Amino acid sequence: MPQNVTFFLPFEAGSNPDAARAGAHHLDWIRAHGLVRGEHALRRYREWLLTDLAGYAYPEARGADLDLVTDAVCIGFPLDDQFDGPRGSHPEHVARLSTELAAIPYREPGTPPALDTPLTRAYTDVWRRSAEGMSAQWRTRAAATYTRFFRAYVEEAHNRRSGALLDEKTYITLRREAVGTGPCFDLIERAGHFELPEDLYWSPGVQTLLRGATDVIFLCNDAHSVEREEAQGDPHNLVLITQRTRGCSRADALERVGALVRNTVRGFQDTAHTLLQRYAGTPERDLLARHIAGLRHWMIGNQRWGTVSARYATENIGVEVIPDDIGSAGADRSGAISGPTAGSTSSAARP
Repeated sequence: MPQNVTFFLPFEAGSNPDAARAGAHHLDWIRAHGLVRGEHALRRYREWLLTDLAGYAYPEARGADLDLVTDAVCIGFPLDDQFDGPRGSHPEHVARLSTELAAIPYREPGTPPALDTPLTRAYTDVWRRSAEGMSAQWRTRAAATYTRFFRAYVEEAHNRRSGALLDEKTYITLRREAVGTGPCFDLIERAGHFELPEDLYWSPGVQTLLRGATDVIFLCNDAHSVEREEAQGDPHNLVLITQRTRGCSRADALERVGALVRNTVRGFQDTAHTLLQRYAGTPERDLLARHIAGLRHWMIGNQRWGTVSARYATENIGVEVIPDDIGSAGADRSGAISGPTAGSTSSAARP
């Protein structure tokens, strides 16, 4: 079974002693937003172990910072499930929701979502908390990352409707955005209360690290989720694409994905070593080391989670957990959030 596939990831796994408390907070948060409804669905959602993933990925975050990254990481899965079913083959619907989500960081603080749904209210809340205390440069960068992520969903919807047969190169380019690591990697700085200088962030070396960590995560995910995508008839999986384009077996395709992970990890390690040497004795060196550590935690944490999460278990393929109306205007509002207005924001990006 693909969940049993292991990869070359020579990183020390992290754990967060505050993860259980943050996990309980998150379950209350998703219920309040109406993202998961009913105790049966909530039990299924809990079996996905998403809050464990957040704890692995941000082992040093505590308190409200960990609450934020837990909500931000986990909310991506209800979003993804909105496009896994029939809705994911309708670009018009996907574009409407994605456009609204991408607009959230650019609105004036306190502006409610124009498309009022459980998902848009939840993402508005996540953005408000993410932007708190961060510079205008970081907010602009993070907003652009959101835009690329949401736009990739529209391209995937067009592929599903047209029955596109993707080649490996085209798929990898799309998957780097659609996997959603960009927003998660931005939160390494937010959770750690630091920021990479813009010239360092956009340097070829750091961009190589970001791309490498993204590739490792989506390659591992594609291996673990191949049976899920296959059952849904979804073309967006490198294992399936490799089988089709190379005419090889599932085992051979998984072996190729494993080789790509191994080579990418080695390239990541070489680049990280070179960069840390280059910036030795400078203030940027410590910031860079913290960011690299965050990327490593994400890679090993994602693999650790992917091998045990019920989300990818064969027996759960086709089992619905997330209601299919959470991204639709006019959805059931019985689970409306309590506390501060969901649309309130404290900091908007200014590109």
